Amino acid sequence: MRWLRSFLNSDVLVGEPRDVVLIEAVLAASKLSIPFLTLYLVGARGFDYATAGLFVAIRGLGGLVAVMLAGAIADRFGEKPVVLTLLAGAALSAAAIPHLQSTHALLVGFFLLGAFVNAVQPAFSSLVVRTIPVRHWTEIYAAEYWALNVGFAFTALVGGQVAVFAFDWLFYLEALGTFLALVLVARILPATRPQTRTRSPRQRASLRGRGRRALATVSLAARDRLAVVLISSSLLFALCLSQMTGTLPLDMEASGYSPDFYGYVIFWNGALLTIFQIRAGRAIARRRALRILARAAAVAGLGYGLLALPHQHIALILGCLTIWTVGEMMDAPVRSAVVSALAKPGSRARYLGLLSAALTLGYSIGPWLGGYVLQVAGREALWLGTAGCALLCALIRRVITGRVEARILTVPSEPDRPGSGLPCGKR
Repeated sequence: MRWLRSFLNSDVLVGEPRDVVLIEAVLAASKLSIPFLTLYLVGARGFDYATAGLFVAIRGLGGLVAVMLAGAIADRFGEKPVVLTLLAGAALSAAAIPHLQSTHALLVGFFLLGAFVNAVQPAFSSLVVRTIPVRHWTEIYAAEYWALNVGFAFTALVGGQVAVFAFDWLFYLEALGTFLALVLVARILPATRPQTRTRSPRQRASLRGRGRRALATVSLAARDRLAVVLISSSLLFALCLSQMTGTLPLDMEASGYSPDFYGYVIFWNGALLTIFQIRAGRAIARRRALRILARAAAVAGLGYGLLALPHQHIALILGCLTIWTVGEMMDAPVRSAVVSALAKPGSRARYLGLLSAALTLGYSIGPWLGGYVLQVAGREALWLGTAGCALLCALIRRVITGRVEARILTVPSEPDRPGSGLPCGKR
């Protein structure tokens, strides 16, 4: 952990925030199945590409539903008991996957696994800043995002070796790692309790009234056309990024590469993000944010387009992966900041919630769409289509640059909430 602190050059990553980041790194490193889900479904279960993508989408949709509820539940019952419950559910769900025989049971298993695993993140992101002044939140969330990518790099490297031996052990080891994270939470983190608030009878709203207010908070952001266009471009970008774990392993397998070799390839993505993401974020912060977002999508589009070349040499794959990782590195630290800047004071969480939902939706349906295109139209259509999607994202962002920059200048700042919301790691 001293190495982590020195890498981040941080004086605030101590005590409870340090412990939470460490546990999140352990949990992220336990998610061995994520990069190899489509290979498992095609190789071990015998599904076609499109059906494998559908299963991955179901897992993502389970996370989409759970994330919307997890934050409210943690506020109600406290973060630590919610984290312990969700980690127990994730461990049991992962261990059960290899034993589910019918298609319907497997769909339910994937949905529950995605729900439990993704629902943990809001509670962790609340825990990591529980004792930290608001002015340090951005730095703490940067450390959290870095830890998630360290875990992803580990899963890519180790998961490939395990997949060659037996796909089922990806889930058994994921269950074991999740249980280890549960033990660390139980033994290291202090107890948390929900904040108690006294309410007058008039303030005790009915269930219907609460539902109306919840709908209003979402619709406020959804009615902002400029924000919706910007958030929609992030959904397009998530569709592209999801192909790295959705269809790239299938494409590489069809070209004769083994699962462990695919693991080495995507380890490069995690390694680049681990080494350069924080430094890139500091450099990008000094430039015009929305133009960086447009360039990020254009750079990623170049990487996807080059992958459509017919000769699948490993140098070409690594080169393309490096290019779109640079695009991801440019996009990740900026998108939440720009959406936050568009929001009016008091409505930032609603805008960030809509952004989080769009990203989760993109990561959910991207593997299904990519698998269908790969099966029906072939790999050239897949990667050219992905490149076209990224370039459309870049075009949308470039067209609205002037309006967004003018809007940001007119929106008053919100001094009590400088943080940029929940980090978005690998899905």
